Amino acid sequence: MKKIIFALLFVSGVAQAQVTGNVGLTSDYRFRGISQTQNSQALQGGIDYSHKSGFYVGNWNSSVSSLVYTDSIGLENDVYGGFKKELFKGITIDVGSYNYYFSRSGNAFNSNSNTHEVYAGVSTGPVSFKYSQSLGDYFAVANSKGTKYVQADLNMPIIEKLTGNVHFGHTFIANHKDSNFTDIKLGATYNIVGVDVGAHYYTNRGMTAATQLANTVSGEKLYKNAFVFSVAKSF
Repeated sequence: MKKIIFALLFVSGVAQAQVTGNVGLTSDYRFRGISQTQNSQALQGGIDYSHKSGFYVGNWNSSVSSLVYTDSIGLENDVYGGFKKELFKGITIDVGSYNYYFSRSGNAFNSNSNTHEVYAGVSTGPVSFKYSQSLGDYFAVANSKGTKYVQADLNMPIIEKLTGNVHFGHTFIANHKDSNFTDIKLGATYNIVGVDVGAHYYTNRGMTAATQLANTVSGEKLYKNAFVFSVAKSF
């Protein structure tokens, strides 16, 4: 009898949940304005589980440069979870934890670049705001616990299937205020037979010469202005 009750509860939980996946290809993987692939292409994909209650968990992965992340074999593996719910009509809150892991051969999760953040966000219509803060050092930057990232995003339908995208973000590196900078993204996404095709322009502002040098790898300026093109499919 207990097995039957457990099975019914399990089926009921699945019925109130949704599992989605995504896969994509981009000409350059940009994270908060900085190329993670030395201005080269990346293959990406993930899976999400969301429950009717508002709780969710997910996993997202991308190829990265092993020269940018020297303690990695070239793979970023992200694990996240949180709670997202419409509290008032038209106003949705989103709180949770996002964790970045960089695998290496023979010792999968022992990487100094691993970073753990908590976040809180609010959205209404096409506009959203989000605040993130690291719980430890920020991507191998020494003494950077408590690094903050604030962002504002606008995703506005222009015509059927075409959405304009605007992103503004600012990074506050804890105990390294001269490393702070602003990243901006402008562009649009068009849905063609279920595939999202994107074209976006990335630029960074306020970087000091030292920050630019820190984001230069093998002569490649990871911070330089660039157009990025992408294709992605959700299922």
